[in-house]
Amino acid sequence: MTVGKTGLFLKTKKLMLDQAEILYIESRAKKVEIHTLGTQERIEIYATMEELMGQLGENFYRSHRAYIVNMAYITEYDKDSVTLTNGDKVYVAKKKYSEFVKVYKHYLIDGGVSSV
Repeated sequence: MTVGKTGLFLKTKKLMLDQAEILYIESRAKKVEIHTLGTQERIEIYATMEELMGQLGENFYRSHRAYIVNMAYITEYDKDSVTLTNGDKVYVAKKKYSEFVKVYKHYLIDGGVSSV
């Protein structure tokens, strides 16, 4: 499963970003912060989580109302969070935990690459 350069089309601007570079997305009030690989760059934009989920590939999972995580960078998880390759922890909502486990296992079985 490879994710190529895909534009995120937002109300305010078109953002060209390689989805494979996205670690996770965090909602902060009316903005979202996109956390990326490399220099740990963070991109702040005005968008909704629903708007972004509609454009992201199947490697992404909305683990919490405030987080969308790229499953390719998950190193471990427990009942309330996932840890990413850069050490950041992202919350998993209690009501989404069992669904997350199913989706993540399916992702791994279907060829997802993980460092677990």
